[in-house]
Amino acid sequence: MATSATDRVRKTKLRPLSSATNLTDFTHSTADPADSDAPSDGELNDFEVQSLTPSMYGVEKKYGRTYHGFHAGAYPFPNDELEIYRLEWEHHIITGLLQGKHYFAPLNTKRSSRMLDIGCGTGQWCIAMAKKAPKHWRVEGIDLSAIQPKKDRLPNNVDFWLDNILKTSWWFPEKQPYTYDYVHTRFMHGIFTDFREIIQKGFNNLKPGGWMESQEIFSKLQCAEGMPESYPLLEWSNLQDEAAHILGRPLRIADKLKRWYREAGFVDVHEEVFALPVNPWPKENKSNMYGKFCMWNMLVGLHGWTIEYFVTGLGWTPAEVEVYLAHVRNSLADESVHAYYNFYVVWGRKPNDGEPGSTIPKPDHWPQPPSDDDESTFSSGIL
Repeated sequence: MATSATDRVRKTKLRPLSSATNLTDFTHSTADPADSDAPSDGELNDFEVQSLTPSMYGVEKKYGRTYHGFHAGAYPFPNDELEIYRLEWEHHIITGLLQGKHYFAPLNTKRSSRMLDIGCGTGQWCIAMAKKAPKHWRVEGIDLSAIQPKKDRLPNNVDFWLDNILKTSWWFPEKQPYTYDYVHTRFMHGIFTDFREIIQKGFNNLKPGGWMESQEIFSKLQCAEGMPESYPLLEWSNLQDEAAHILGRPLRIADKLKRWYREAGFVDVHEEVFALPVNPWPKENKSNMYGKFCMWNMLVGLHGWTIEYFVTGLGWTPAEVEVYLAHVRNSLADESVHAYYNFYVVWGRKPNDGEPGSTIPKPDHWPQPPSDDDESTFSSGIL
């Protein structure tokens, strides 16, 4: 039985703020006993029973869809029931495409590890990872929408956080490092103005020897033979890319991840690329099946991937978008065009203490940590 959006919104606990460095602020799910400024047990209990404000778990309605209300506009795609269903299918499609793997970094299931999934969505990846090593892995997911299952339906070693990863106040505490053994991202294209900032923050928050991994689709449409210039899906892909650039949210980041990882300081950086057909044109059974699933996923997702971009970025009206997408959806079933997307998996390791780091220099335009004046401090919630 599907979980409704209402059921997914639950009372949540605020995390008490701890001290911070000049780089970022910090929040944690529990107070550090060694911190003399930490609230007493009684104060903490009173603090934790507060519910998140409506602006944090509410929704914004537009184009006949719902979007996250917390930090509205930071994520340009919907979060309604249709999108939740699509996201959960997408998780299974990608897991199958990656031959059943949820990760490629050489993680040890017998070693205690703390993990973070940035932009966790419905939380399916976090749940799958938590089940792989319930005694050793602690998995945390962060997202702007409270669309994950209720706590009583989760493994005990999973937590979800409602927060904005770009403005969150919990990178680098002053006293005890708040670090992870593994950081994961997936489908981050078209969201951030500069994904290198996420990679650098991931590197900074890893323990020495820890791994980061990004699984990302390259939105530039490929073709096994010559791509017909009149192919409607190609036109849509190019228009979407144009709109993304106008809005400052680049889509085509997957092919740059390996270089960015090295520039951030990672060593042992690896890359694997998988082909995902857009419809069932391949004759081979598994590829044909993934093509069917991809086509269905795109039919469901096209509106959400297009409407905000085209209206805000290109100046189209919602009605114009609707009419145009009917044309694009028809082209998705055209098996005479052997179109596919490349799906990249990139992972790298933070050097151990005393180990030589990456020899790839950071470009002059590499994103810099914010100044004290730029930082914003706010409470966030554990879901």
